[in-house]
Amino acid sequence: MNFICILLAVLSIWDYPSRQAQHNQLRQRFVVAVKEGDTTTMEETSRKGTELLPDDPTWAYNLACSLCWYEGREKEALDMLEKAIDLGFRDVRAIKNDNDLRRISSNPRFPELVKKASSLSSVPVTKGPMASEEKEVVAGTVAVVGAKNLMWDFDAGIFNARIKLKSFASLGNTGDLYMNRDVGHSRPKLSLFPGITEVKFDMEGVQRNMASGIPNVCFPYPLFGNCSQAFVAGPFWRSMPRAIASVNLPSLLAMQKLYLSNQIWFFPSNVDTPPLGKHGDVFHSLVPFFVTTAGRSWSDIPYLHAAMLASRSLPRDTKQVAVQRSLFAPTIITLLKKSLKDVVTEDDYISSKAHPTAMPPGGIDTNKLVEIASSLKPAAIPPLVTVTAESVSEITDTGRSELLYATPFAWSFVLNAPERKRVFVLKAKGAEKMRFARTHGTEAQAKVVSIGRDGAVIELDAAKINPSNRVDIAVFGRNPKTGWGAPAFVSFARMDERAAYSDPVLTPRPAERQERK
Repeated sequence: MNFICILLAVLSIWDYPSRQAQHNQLRQRFVVAVKEGDTTTMEETSRKGTELLPDDPTWAYNLACSLCWYEGREKEALDMLEKAIDLGFRDVRAIKNDNDLRRISSNPRFPELVKKASSLSSVPVTKGPMASEEKEVVAGTVAVVGAKNLMWDFDAGIFNARIKLKSFASLGNTGDLYMNRDVGHSRPKLSLFPGITEVKFDMEGVQRNMASGIPNVCFPYPLFGNCSQAFVAGPFWRSMPRAIASVNLPSLLAMQKLYLSNQIWFFPSNVDTPPLGKHGDVFHSLVPFFVTTAGRSWSDIPYLHAAMLASRSLPRDTKQVAVQRSLFAPTIITLLKKSLKDVVTEDDYISSKAHPTAMPPGGIDTNKLVEIASSLKPAAIPPLVTVTAESVSEITDTGRSELLYATPFAWSFVLNAPERKRVFVLKAKGAEKMRFARTHGTEAQAKVVSIGRDGAVIELDAAKINPSNRVDIAVFGRNPKTGWGAPAFVSFARMDERAAYSDPVLTPRPAERQERK
C-alpha cells in the first residue's frame, strides 16, 4: 500500500484530466454523504480522493472535516487540515466557519493553522493541481505553455493557464489569443491579424495528447480557436459539436466555462448536416457556447477570420468592458449572426435566419460586420440571459430520463414518453425585456405562448418531431440601450429506431424497448 501511495504522489499536471471522471464520482458520493450526515461514507470517499489525487488540497480538506466527527482522532484531523493548507487550501473564512471544523476549533493548534493559512494566502503553491508559474509572452509572437504554466480545475474539468502578455505596440488584435486543436490541419491566416498571439502546448503536452480535440484550457485573455476534427468510424460517428452535446457531456460544462471566459471556438458539422449529410440535420440540440459551420475542414476558417475581424473592429473601451463582464464571446457571436446576409433586421435576428444548426458557406457580410462592431458602444453591449425549463405534463414513466442536459444557457430534452401532447414551462432572467422564439421546427410541432415578461409555455406535438427535425426554442434578452443579445436554447428531440438514422446514444436500446412491450 505504501508503495502504491508513493507512485501516486508523483502525479504530473498531465495526469489530472484522466482522473477527472473518477474524481467526479467520488465528489458526488461525498456531497450526498454530507447531506445525509453519513460520516462513514464521508471519510471513505475522502480517503479514496486523497489516494486518487495525493496533492489535491480539497480532498485533504474534506478528509480533515470528516475526521472531526470521530472521538480520539482530533490530531489526525488537524494534521490533515495542515496538509490541505500546505497543498494550497488557504480560504481562511471557510476554515473558520466550517461546521465540521468547529468540533476541533477549541484545540490550541486550530487558531495556529488559521494563522498559517492566512500567512500563506499570497505564497505560490509549489505542487499539485494548483501549482504553476506565470509565463511572460510578447504579444504577437507564439506562446508555448507547459506543465509549470498550468493549473487543473476539477470543478470545470479544464486547465487554467498562467500567461502575461507584454505589448510594445497596439496593433489590431493585440491582447487576443489563437489556439489550434487539429494538429495544424485547418489554420487561419494569422498574418492578416497583427498583434494576435498563438498559444501552443509544449512537446510534453503534445505527446500526452493534450493539444488536439475538445478544448481544455482557460486563458486570462480573449481567445479564438478551431478544431476541424470529427468522429467518423463506427455507429457513433458525429461531429465535434454533436459529440460535446451527447457522448461527452462533461465537456459541455467545460465549453460553457470557456464561453464565459471570453473564448470563441469553431467546429465543422461534417456529415451531421446538409449538404454533406445523407440523413439531414441529425443534431438533437443547439448550444450557444461555440460556432458550428456547415461542411468539413476549412469551412470554419471564414467565420474564424470574421470573428477576429470583429474583435479588431470593436472600440477599445467596448472590448474592455465586454471582456471584464465575460460577455466577449456572446457579443462576438451575436455580431457574427447579425452580419449574416439573410439577417437584415432585429426581427430577423430572433428568427431561424440567424440561428441555423450550422453557419452556411459564404454566409457572412464582412462589411456589415465591421460597421456593426465598430459602432458598438459599451452601454449597447447586449445582455446574456439564462433559462430554466420544466415539463408540466403527466407522462408515462419509461424508466429513461427525458432530460439529457441542463445548464443556465442550454437545455436538451429527448422525448421518449408515448404521450403525443406535451407542455413545458420556460422562465428566463438577465434582461429587462425577453423574447421567446422558435428558431428550429414548425408551428405544428411547437407553439410558443408568452406568459408575462419572462416566461413562456411551449405546447409540443411530439408525434410530429423526428430525428431530423428537432425543435429549438431560443430565449433572447435586451435592455433599453441594447439590441437583442446571445440566446439561451431549449431543444426538444425525438429518436425513432425505425428511422434511417437515429442516434444510438439517445435511442433506447433493444432490451429497453422489449421491456416496454
